[in-house]
Amino acid sequence: MNTVFKNRTFLIILLLITVSLISAKEINRKKYMLRSAIVPGWGELSANNKTGFIFLASELALLSSRFFFIEESKLKEKASFNYAIKFAHIDPNMDITDEYYYHMSRYMSSGFDTGGYNSRIVEIAKAKYPDDLQAQTEYIEENSYPESEYWEWENKNDKKEYSILRKRITQYGDYAKAITGAVIANHIISTLNAFRISSHLKNLNAQVEFDIEMNPILTLQYRF
Repeated sequence: MNTVFKNRTFLIILLLITVSLISAKEINRKKYMLRSAIVPGWGELSANNKTGFIFLASELALLSSRFFFIEESKLKEKASFNYAIKFAHIDPNMDITDEYYYHMSRYMSSGFDTGGYNSRIVEIAKAKYPDDLQAQTEYIEENSYPESEYWEWENKNDKKEYSILRKRITQYGDYAKAITGAVIANHIISTLNAFRISSHLKNLNAQVEFDIEMNPILTLQYRF
């Protein structure tokens, strides 16, 4: 009777130890994954795995690149504004929209003269309402720029240089967005890598690639 009791007690103790070890491993696994989700590479380094240095270095490089492109975009934004003040004679106190910037890059002026934006609006109004003068007038009033939002480039070369500045802003913005996606992917891959290491899933691999439009694509592979 005593032997049976002792054996049962031993089994219970053994079971509790096993559950504790499994729980500890599960807690560690979640801890490593959480750390890598917050700072890529942290979980791996906590588990004494050197791949963490790769993710950490990637994170620093990506964040530095993102900061660079954002700052360059801001500088080009300011440069294009000052350029328009000098060569297109816009009002520096005017609240300028992206649409206004875009129209300045396409039309020599905002006026009704040849090559002007308002002149184009008149053409559209006549095409849309060929037999309705009132409708034409209303369309022109709704879509044309008033005198207070006037601009006029001194020559085509000035407008061309301005267009290049605006394109640079768009390009840097696109680069910053693509890198933001890469940063997110780096967090995800590092988290999966921490899970792989803590779970001993050596055949699980994750990688990120970019398509033609610089969109990050996450790929998971498992070798059976």
